[in-house]
Amino acid sequence: MRALYTRSKLVQGIVALGFLTIFVGLMVAATLGVMTLLGGRWDDPVAWGLALMAHLILLLPLWMLVCLFFLAPLFRLTGTLRYYSPYLVVSRGGRGRIDLHGATPFDYLLLFRWRDRGRPAVRRILRWYVEGLLALAREFEEGRLPLDTTVSATSYIFSAGTARRYGFVVEEAGRFAWGGYLTYPTQWLTYSFARGRWAWPPVHRARRATIDGAGLCAQRGRLERLREQLGEGPTPVGVPSAGSAGSAGSAGR
Repeated sequence: MRALYTRSKLVQGIVALGFLTIFVGLMVAATLGVMTLLGGRWDDPVAWGLALMAHLILLLPLWMLVCLFFLAPLFRLTGTLRYYSPYLVVSRGGRGRIDLHGATPFDYLLLFRWRDRGRPAVRRILRWYVEGLLALAREFEEGRLPLDTTVSATSYIFSAGTARRYGFVVEEAGRFAWGGYLTYPTQWLTYSFARGRWAWPPVHRARRATIDGAGLCAQRGRLERLREQLGEGPTPVGVPSAGSAGSAGSAGR
């Protein structure tokens, strides 16, 4: 499994289809459970729809975790998620904007072992994040992306002062925490892994950092020096290096 993305597209597609099937099966099983619990009529499509909406709404944060895990191979294969390093993931956030994300729970399974939790994981994550920013900057420099494209990241992890030193504009508002609350089980697992112990993620501290392509290119020298300070490390099998950014289907999160 750790070498999944070195396999052929056919193998990746079979794995993605298998995980999609499991996800759909879980959705159906949950809906059946709600129907049984509420005593809904099996021949009533409205009852089925209400049962589906009930567990999706009531358990949305948990379903977000399930979705991010089981659908990650499909999102990567189809290019919905584009990986610029083993950890840095980019999605289209709208016209003229791209959003930065950390690795999915499925990626954690490929990237880390249990013994890596704590400081070793944090150092790797920081290095891979910087490598991803450098790979993204190269795409701007090579004209693959317009220089006026806005690059946006929302998180409770980064320091506002550090982000500003690297040219980002930082906004702080309560609305930025909603994404963290909606994905809280995911945040809890990944944050605890990085801390090396079970810990509650401070999602209420979420802030947004933005920079345009030209600004990111201007910071390339500083980012390269930061990467050197973080040290080099082996790239996990089956994931792209900083110099080989590619879509989910051609890499090979």
